[in-house]
Amino acid sequence: MPRVAVAGNLLPTAANSGDAGTKSRYWSAMEKQLVFPMAFYVLYIWALAVLNFRVRNQAVKNKQIHVSYFKAFRGEVPEQVTVFGRHYDNQFQLPLLFLIVSLAHLVLKQAGPWTLVLAWAFVISRMGHTWEHLGKNRVLKRVLWFTSGWILLVALWAQLSYFAL
Repeated sequence: MPRVAVAGNLLPTAANSGDAGTKSRYWSAMEKQLVFPMAFYVLYIWALAVLNFRVRNQAVKNKQIHVSYFKAFRGEVPEQVTVFGRHYDNQFQLPLLFLIVSLAHLVLKQAGPWTLVLAWAFVISRMGHTWEHLGKNRVLKRVLWFTSGWILLVALWAQLSYFAL
């Protein structure tokens, strides 16, 4: 059976990927579907970056803040600039754990229908969190969106742990 050494591991080649007893190195249709919520969320983060830039740029144009504020982020700024900036920074906390667990599901070939449901539900929870945070910013409603995201993320990690055993 031909095998290819990759970084000390032996991976099956395309020639023997269908052999009984070996799991294919190619993703199943369900695993491929998991890429979509991940890619969507990365594009979502990019859109938030553009929105954050526009809010900051508008504040500078309206002379609400001086461009030198962005050297050390010290001084008085409009609340909107702070809220949008903090919301964008939040995208590099909890959502990174989502991207990591999703990637782990792919690498370990453990993505199933519930994985996909949980992943999309997490993305929706983050969009709800954004809607509330950048909209009316009602703290209790924002906490509900945030907590639902955490619960979904814990479920994704628990599912991965269960499958990995």
